Amino acid sequence: MIITAHGGSLGTGRNTYRYFGKMTGYKIDAIEVDIMKRGKILYLAHVVPALFARRAIPLSYVFEYCKKHNVMVNCDVKRKGLVKPVLELAKEMGAEQFIYFTGSVYHKEIDNLDGGIAYVNTSFYKRKFPLCLENLEKIKEYLDSFKNPRIKGINIPYRYASNEFVKKAKEIGLGLSIYTVDDAALLERLIPLCPDNITTNRIDLALALRGACDQNNEDRE
Repeated sequence: MIITAHGGSLGTGRNTYRYFGKMTGYKIDAIEVDIMKRGKILYLAHVVPALFARRAIPLSYVFEYCKKHNVMVNCDVKRKGLVKPVLELAKEMGAEQFIYFTGSVYHKEIDNLDGGIAYVNTSFYKRKFPLCLENLEKIKEYLDSFKNPRIKGINIPYRYASNEFVKKAKEIGLGLSIYTVDDAALLERLIPLCPDNITTNRIDLALALRGACDQNNEDRE
């Protein structure tokens, strides 16, 4: 199970150098960044920054960070059409193995998904199959119809992640990435269920709970 530090975790601010610096102090599995594009430049932003040239962090910085610290990165693409240029840059820098995609990945981009992996957002399938427990098998069949093994599953808001939902997804082989889980009781409930990924702002608590869970499992053995 991956624990992803949501962008801006621990009050560091989204897409900031302070965030990257702070995360080096934790044994996280992945970071998260929001990706936009202006011209040929891929950069970090949830919306277009007012002072683009001076304030935006280039995506190339993130890939160097991942290589240096051996962590994955959730590339939350904020617009359609970014899968190909993100992968091209990652391959150029030897970093494609660190990527997983969420965000605005859409159907015509699946042929470009030849590196990294993806957990598609609800917008990818909701017109055909609204997200609910009863539709999980249909969603799995729909994703399988694209015949791209790099589509690992779905990226869902925490409010859908009941115990029954998580267990059913695991039973049918549908990967599950859950965001953004900040409530302590919810983290305590979800971590033992071991979804593919949990994204959280409370990275310190999540790591401690996972460590305790792993220790309990070892003690039982």
